[in-house]
Amino acid sequence: MEAKKEKAKADELQKQEDEQQRMIKEFEKPPPDECHGFRIHSWVVVLPDYSGPRGQEILAPFFIEPSSGVSCSPTDLEANLLYLGVESIWNDRNYWVNIQSCSEGCAGINWDLTKNKFWEHLLPGEPWTMRGVDDTEEEEIEIQREKHLDMPGSYVDKIEIHSLDFERRYPNGKKTTFYKKAKVEQIAPYFNISGLIERVTLYDDYEYTIPIKVYEKFINRGDNLFKSTKEMNSKLVTDFYNRGRPDACKEHHYYSKLPDRVDDERIIEYYDAVRLDGLSKIKMHRNYLFQDYKNRDDFLFNREVHFTTDKGRKDENDIHYREIVKIIERYHRNEKIPASQNIAVKEFAIVDNEIRLKYHYDKGNYTRATRTFVKPSMADRGERLVFNPEMVFEYNPDPMAPPEKTLILFYDLKKQLEDEQQSTFHVRDAELEINRFIQTKNEEHMMPKLSVSVFDRNRNEKARAEILEQEETLRAESQRDTEVTVDLLAPYIESLGNPSTLTKEQAFKINEQFLNDFKQSQVDRANYMLRMLNHGNQELQKLQANLIQTDGLQVEEKEKLRIRLNEMNIYLHTLEERLNRHRDLVPERYRQTVNVLREDPRMAILREYHAYN
Repeated sequence: MEAKKEKAKADELQKQEDEQQRMIKEFEKPPPDECHGFRIHSWVVVLPDYSGPRGQEILAPFFIEPSSGVSCSPTDLEANLLYLGVESIWNDRNYWVNIQSCSEGCAGINWDLTKNKFWEHLLPGEPWTMRGVDDTEEEEIEIQREKHLDMPGSYVDKIEIHSLDFERRYPNGKKTTFYKKAKVEQIAPYFNISGLIERVTLYDDYEYTIPIKVYEKFINRGDNLFKSTKEMNSKLVTDFYNRGRPDACKEHHYYSKLPDRVDDERIIEYYDAVRLDGLSKIKMHRNYLFQDYKNRDDFLFNREVHFTTDKGRKDENDIHYREIVKIIERYHRNEKIPASQNIAVKEFAIVDNEIRLKYHYDKGNYTRATRTFVKPSMADRGERLVFNPEMVFEYNPDPMAPPEKTLILFYDLKKQLEDEQQSTFHVRDAELEINRFIQTKNEEHMMPKLSVSVFDRNRNEKARAEILEQEETLRAESQRDTEVTVDLLAPYIESLGNPSTLTKEQAFKINEQFLNDFKQSQVDRANYMLRMLNHGNQELQKLQANLIQTDGLQVEEKEKLRIRLNEMNIYLHTLEERLNRHRDLVPERYRQTVNVLREDPRMAILREYHAYN
């Protein structure tokens, strides 16, 4: 009896559900379209070329929608919903009119253009390859004798669209389209300061008043954000990032609320191949933290941290206000170490004052080795760790294995205490990293920055103009510097009282003083380099002597001596090269100096004297 009632109740519910679905379909049914079947649209059809060289590449015809670039088969249900029929097709050779019935859409169309009962061609000179004739010389001559009509050339000019107009795409840079319970906003690049190019909003009602989910796409973002989704009911936000961020973030799942805190529930995924620590995911909660790693040298793949907020610091503005209850680390198997000594799980029970170790399962064993350390008190952890073997509890699945030595247990406890401290540092560093990430994310959302490609000719015009202006300024300054010549004879003429013209004796005197000063400057320069070279050789000998007597020196000091010795060798080699180059260039410099004196108009009397003699 009760079964019949349950069945009747289920049937009634199913009937109500069916009625509701029927009402929804009736409500969503579009109004009658008077122009249904009369609208004209053009698209691309690619037909197989059975007799051509590429006949095996395309085995069946397919459509390409020019507005989207999406391809589909004429027999697909979606194609029959989009395309009701075909009136004609054309290419650069001919024009064919379809004389088949399109009552069943495009699925029943025969695409063999050589059959006149399906297609009627407009021009009689279609390609002879479509006539089904053999490639013989007689047939080709016969075809050439016929008078063929050619398809006329295009009557419109070549379309030229500026790149900015093409990029803008939509009127006023934005377009909004409404669908059933959905709104699509399309925005041109660089039109929105946030880099938004598309937003799809899904609604729960037909009046577009109750949004339930939002999809957003971005481009040219400086923070590499390219997609974001928002659940309006749960406030869950997921941001997706491309490679290239300093923090290597890949995805960020969080709940949008203010203030954004470190202990809020969130998941951050990273490009683990980029990070040095191999971190791939962080899952943060008020009471726990999970960290997943990949491809680490120490075989660590997971760290689990449990927090408590019942006691300790209550200042929630401090990102480290939560106390760590325990830290659990999990490791992959290291085949180079025996399973009974290869740690699989480390549990640092900070509150319970214990360190629990679980080792990997060995082949053929149903249990694994374990070891538990009861940590000594803080007073026993001074400069010398006090170890009590009674505070160690271990289990070995091999009953014949000898007990572990006390010294080994002591070193193991010391290492685990150090690892516990290091793991605690890692947890606190993770909190700091999340805090920095939140601050960076908030700044990026409040003040987004858009990047401009170096190949963007339109937006880099200003930068290119500035670069050209800087180059022109530098070129003008360089030209001005070259035009301003240094008067080398000014000090000598000034010592004679700045006469308007020089006598023969004065010219000879200036010429002699100038050349003598030049020779002395070159000699002084060579002597200076020689003194530096001698001093460097003495220093080199001292370094070599110190390096030989290295019995009481440490490794770091020896390394410093070797580095200093190499630097001194390079320095001496450079000095020697400069001295040789100076020696080779002195004659040429002297000739140039003599030419400068002869070409100076104030020394014309010397030229006359030499010409006379």
